[in-house]
Amino acid sequence: METVLLPSEVEFYIDTMAPTELERLGSKQWLEWHQRLQKLNQEAVLEASAVKEEFVKETLVSFNKTPVLVHEAILINIWKNKLLPVLLRFCPNPENTFVAYSILFHEATSVALLELVLYHPSSSESLGDYAADLLSYAYDAVAQLLVTKHSDVEVGEKSRTEILRQKDDLSFEIGIRCLTIIRYIAENVERLSYSIIDRILNIHDVPVLLIEILGHKPWIQDDKLYKGSRWIKWDGEALPQCEAQVWLALYQILMIPSCGKYYEITDSRRSQLMKLLPLMSPILLDQLSPLCELKYWLCQLSVSNQPTVTPKPILLEIVLEIKNAILAQGEGKWKKIAREQLPLIFGRDKQELMEIAQGLCAAYNTDLIERFECKEEKQCGTCGKVAIQRCSRCKNQWYCSRNCQVTDWESHKVNCIEPNTVS
Repeated sequence: METVLLPSEVEFYIDTMAPTELERLGSKQWLEWHQRLQKLNQEAVLEASAVKEEFVKETLVSFNKTPVLVHEAILINIWKNKLLPVLLRFCPNPENTFVAYSILFHEATSVALLELVLYHPSSSESLGDYAADLLSYAYDAVAQLLVTKHSDVEVGEKSRTEILRQKDDLSFEIGIRCLTIIRYIAENVERLSYSIIDRILNIHDVPVLLIEILGHKPWIQDDKLYKGSRWIKWDGEALPQCEAQVWLALYQILMIPSCGKYYEITDSRRSQLMKLLPLMSPILLDQLSPLCELKYWLCQLSVSNQPTVTPKPILLEIVLEIKNAILAQGEGKWKKIAREQLPLIFGRDKQELMEIAQGLCAAYNTDLIERFECKEEKQCGTCGKVAIQRCSRCKNQWYCSRNCQVTDWESHKVNCIEPNTVS
């Protein structure tokens, strides 16, 4: 098994993780931290792909460093919206955009690592009150999918056009990953404070946003499907994984009692929820069988004329500590910070850029990571078609539909053993 980092290196990198200050973005120290984060993300991908002990995740939780990843994602998001436009006004056509792209990519790397580790409930629990910051960030990133589209590279495009295109492409990828993050937050909402439930249902109204996303389908463009950070040909039938994440998030929010019972059904919300019924085709229900329960609930809701009044779950409002703290760092001095960062981001000489490029090239290690990111599609254990769901008991056998799972049960039950079961 090839690795990017040794266990001792993983521990050292995570132990020394610290939130970046806004003014330090682009500095030599920050570039070193960016390389470390990239290696941690790659090691986490390798561990998850090999279905082995996820040491990166365990160490992040043990050292209570998961909130640092949330901080880094929010920090770069603020930088690209507040400082990047100012930098481009000071230098409309920079000679190089390498460092600027590295900063933008830092956000995507942080979100990718969060998506990996939040699969485990212990990681969501380790966020504590910072889950509110992550939820707010993920909501905004998903909302951007409604207005952001993929654009191809133009021949002879200027550096300004290049960096803005890269920003939009990375924002799109981040938005797609945040669909999964929202699902994980919803799945583990019982481990978080009640104020998170209130944010999901009332402050952000996540169900309405997800309904808009399902209608818009940003992951499909010109008969191509966005999968694994790239656009591929789509047969028009297979359920896209990112779409499945949206449906599962809606199911968790609306049908799980600890969350759904607090969602007040007003007339406007009912009209939005009714948009889901035409989308719930037999093919979809066959691939995601839990949605049958959601469809039944929606059908009942469609014949009910009275709005529901539900209790509020909130006990104490949580302040967005990370976002507010970063905004406070730049309040009233965005131009000053941009002028200080200008030589670091757009003004480095060629020799220094070459040294930075060599370090990042070694950190990215694309040849190794692509072999694991481009995983083969799982095949149904019954018919051999592409599978999107697996046995909920043993987590090993995959199926394309519930019918195939039922058909295979007689032979599969002999080997179906729950993880950690003692003989």
